Amino acid sequence: MAESQKKYELFDANQLATDEFFQQWVLNPSREATLFWEQFLTTNPEKQTSIEEARRLIEVLHFQLPALAETKVVALKKRLESSIGQPLFVSETPILPLRQSFFVRTRWMAAAAVILMLGTIFFWQYLNQPTEYTTSFGQTRQVTLPDGSVVNLNANSSISFAQNFSEQPIREVWLKGEAFFSVKHTANHTKFRVHAEGLDVDVLGTEFNVSDRRNTTKVVLQSGKVQIKSGKQSAILQPGEMVEFSHSTKQLAQRKVPVERYSSWKEKVWLLEGEAMSDVAQRIEDSFGVEVVFENPSLANEKISGTIPTGSLEEVNEILSDLLKANCVLTNHKLIIK
Repeated sequence: MAESQKKYELFDANQLATDEFFQQWVLNPSREATLFWEQFLTTNPEKQTSIEEARRLIEVLHFQLPALAETKVVALKKRLESSIGQPLFVSETPILPLRQSFFVRTRWMAAAAVILMLGTIFFWQYLNQPTEYTTSFGQTRQVTLPDGSVVNLNANSSISFAQNFSEQPIREVWLKGEAFFSVKHTANHTKFRVHAEGLDVDVLGTEFNVSDRRNTTKVVLQSGKVQIKSGKQSAILQPGEMVEFSHSTKQLAQRKVPVERYSSWKEKVWLLEGEAMSDVAQRIEDSFGVEVVFENPSLANEKISGTIPTGSLEEVNEILSDLLKANCVLTNHKLIIK
């Protein structure tokens, strides 16, 4: 497989889009093809942007108009019938005198133009849809943006940005969930902006983590300098600082924090130091999509310290049992702590 992958290492998005094997994978993916391209991306992560662009090209070339609701179809049919002066989809076509046939053909051409116009509108709406990347529960993902910036998406998260991202006066990304950004500084000093719930983060080139969960947005700066804005409030972050924004009170709070504890999830591990078990339970629910139930309520207040690998929920459960000295049981999408 390594030899067959080698030829794609120099392919750009256009070359990939015209490759028959790649087209088959996009339009009718098989298990073998999916495994091939997953392994290719593992070996060549820098090709992810080209593959996503090629996928979009193929999808556009095979674009089909979205299905309309029956009521809209009926309404459109009536409007066209009124325009051309005769019913659509007649089963028999009468022989018409030359002059009458000419006018009917003209009306049909007008109707076709209307349909073509509607199709064009739908087509451009499709093209102008933002690019979006998502992760499911228990999954992390690395995304390389068109400008070369790298985004690590945590589980149960998404980012979106305009298809002409690099051509915008401000490079803008919209985040839901949690992500770690390594922003590339451009030659023309184009600003990079992350939009989270009620909060904007402006940078030129830096590394930082943004978490937007449970009515709170947290920004932790690892290197560089960022400006946080929310309404009339603003704050400048230095490395090792965090700004916390409450969606309910609309207030910013700034403080020093151990950065690695907020970004260690990138390495599939949680670093805990005196953290309340109730907070750890929220992490588990947000990352793996299971409900955490404390049969003994006092356990929710326990403070725990240690390292928890997060490669799988089973692994988290096993380490958590040791740290808590409690019986943790996984059943029916619940983690029961006894």
